[in-house]
Amino acid sequence: MTHDQLAAFVAVATEGTFTLAARRLHKSQSAVSKLVRNLESELGVELFDRSEYRATPSDAGTVLLEHALSVLDRVRELEALGRALAGSHEPVVRLGIDAITPLDSVLDVLRAAGKQYPAVRLELSTEHMGGAVEALEEGRVELAITSRGNLAPGRVEAEPFVEVAILAVAHHGHALAQVRGPVPVGLLRDHAQIVLSDSARRTFSPSINVIDGGLRWNVSDLAAKRHIILAGMGWGGLPRHLIEQDLRRGSLVELNVREFHADSIALFLVRRRDRGPGVVAGALWAGLLAAAREARTAPLKTKTKRRAR
Repeated sequence: MTHDQLAAFVAVATEGTFTLAARRLHKSQSAVSKLVRNLESELGVELFDRSEYRATPSDAGTVLLEHALSVLDRVRELEALGRALAGSHEPVVRLGIDAITPLDSVLDVLRAAGKQYPAVRLELSTEHMGGAVEALEEGRVELAITSRGNLAPGRVEAEPFVEVAILAVAHHGHALAQVRGPVPVGLLRDHAQIVLSDSARRTFSPSINVIDGGLRWNVSDLAAKRHIILAGMGWGGLPRHLIEQDLRRGSLVELNVREFHADSIALFLVRRRDRGPGVVAGALWAGLLAAAREARTAPLKTKTKRRAR
């Protein structure tokens, strides 16, 4: 049994197909299939039910998956420890962020890190709902910016990052935009609500601000959600920072939806407690926290100056 065999097995089990597993591991599909077959041959048991499109772990595969995840986590811990002892930089540092995260401050920190560590490859991936936490738990990213809903406090360290305002909006020509005052829930249900799907594969995150019993369109991309709403084909919640220009131009109109349970979402910067941070990941953590603190104090400074005048 080798590390590569376990990594291939876990990738197939979590991704659901050999094709996606190969893409994740940057290997050919045939190479991944051979690694899994060899592992099954060594163990003398089939680890997957291959009768359906998705490769579903068998009973034996389910048991092995729990142990394999633990083993791979331990290997990554030892790799991180080795880098820390050697004082060397990580070759790759990955940051997974919720799609609603304002990017300006994040990109400033990544730009500074890129200049300071030009040999290190920085990877930024966007996730939805529970996707960033799952990527962190699976070791696909070193740092995550995500809401607190799916966090396991004992396993992760989480620091406040930013509060994102969420507005219910529709195109100015949409029927809901013609309503003055609170929009009746019955009328909301008559029109398609555009909902962002969870990018997590193993866990389920309950949707936020979704009207029960109404028409619903699910999309997997925040930009697509905005474009569909701008096209007048539905309504939904979008981050204020993403649609400020649309609101100023009058292309989008804010709706009064009393059924929305959250008018803002708190995002946190998160890392695992069981993995020693590398040099670059540590620098990114410090830089992102500093940017978050600066962003929170900036409005206070502005107000103080106005009072002084």
